[in-house]
Amino acid sequence: MEFWDKEWETKSIKELEEEQSRRLRWIVKKAWEVPAYRAKFKEAGVKPGDIKGIEDLRKLPFTYKRDFIENYPYGLLAVPLSEVVRVHTSSGTRGKPVVSCYTARDFEYWMNLIARNLTCAGIGKGDVFQNTTQQAMFTGGLGYVEGAMKIGATVIPFGPASPERQLQAMKEFGTTSFHAIPSYVLRLIEAMHNLGYRPKIDLKLRVGVLGAEVWTEETRRRIEEGLQIDTYNNYGLAEAGGPGIAIECSEKNGLHYWADSFIIEIVDPKTGEPLSPGEEGEIVITNLWREALPLIRYRTGDIAKMLPYEKCGCGRTHPKISWIKGRLDDMIKVRGVGLYPSTVEKVIMQFPYTTGEFQIVLYGVDGITVRIEVDKDFLKKGDLDAAKREIASRLKEETLLTMNVELCEEGALASEAGGKAKKVVDLRTL
Repeated sequence: MEFWDKEWETKSIKELEEEQSRRLRWIVKKAWEVPAYRAKFKEAGVKPGDIKGIEDLRKLPFTYKRDFIENYPYGLLAVPLSEVVRVHTSSGTRGKPVVSCYTARDFEYWMNLIARNLTCAGIGKGDVFQNTTQQAMFTGGLGYVEGAMKIGATVIPFGPASPERQLQAMKEFGTTSFHAIPSYVLRLIEAMHNLGYRPKIDLKLRVGVLGAEVWTEETRRRIEEGLQIDTYNNYGLAEAGGPGIAIECSEKNGLHYWADSFIIEIVDPKTGEPLSPGEEGEIVITNLWREALPLIRYRTGDIAKMLPYEKCGCGRTHPKISWIKGRLDDMIKVRGVGLYPSTVEKVIMQFPYTTGEFQIVLYGVDGITVRIEVDKDFLKKGDLDAAKREIASRLKEETLLTMNVELCEEGALASEAGGKAKKVVDLRTL
């Protein structure tokens, strides 16, 4: 069993909570030096001296994405700009990107967190690691490229490309591990079949670290069977520093979040009140390590659960969160029912003739059509009417909503190479 930082990855919960309290006091003092934070603290009637430890966390006000937008680009900095050595942003798929800044100390700390992630996924020196995601401002791409260098892997910073070119590089360079967006990996599997590549003969792939979009266990099974690899779900966001917040271990029963570096709360999205382990709610993150840009109780909009604490077979002691179910702004309200695209994906991936790509189209008052890609052979020879009826029936069982099902050929809904697929098109009349 390998660790990147065994001492910190195996600390007792008591020791982790003591460290959280120490770092929380430090980061609150840093935030107090930022005018925007100081104004929020004063409005909430709290000063740095009021925060003795994690038991006082709820005295602090929430931070929202709008705080980043209103203070774009450098208004939340707690250090002079001259001390910032790296600037990244979010992907900007939901509007104006948010800025993530790092001092030299921050950047080194971040790389160690990603090194923990990669080691937790069984990747290390001797692996050939290929990044398939964007490597410009997006934290995920360059974060994993430099993190893989940190652990001594041979790094192929290939970036976004057509699935065919990506696979050709994997074959030629002997890639053993990679970082990717799940919907893009489904495209790799299609391309692999079209090229006639065989997973364990023409390719040496064994591990994939996947994330940056909501996906499901059904999609994981499709990917692992298709490429004959092991996959690890990881969680991060630019506002909190990028990837390196949480990742699965070999037990595959939740994502360890690095509790010496972050405090994670799960709250009721409507009231902001804390929820108990096992209850589904919104992730709230406090970053405990970044001196350039403190982050206090950030409302992520991501929906998940805190899992009941138990000793993990991997030897790590850090708590776990569930997979992300969806985002608050992903949830579609239809006929009074909340619908997450991930629920539709879970159903679709049960049918082996689907490629994994789908699109929910909302129209009229509350009409729903789900467009689903199916493989070429099935489109030519399968019983399409029976397939549509069966999928529609399963969708209704899972969501309580009646949906029209439209089957289309491979590639009709193809996402941009290496990018995030557009899952919802809302054409409803207001």
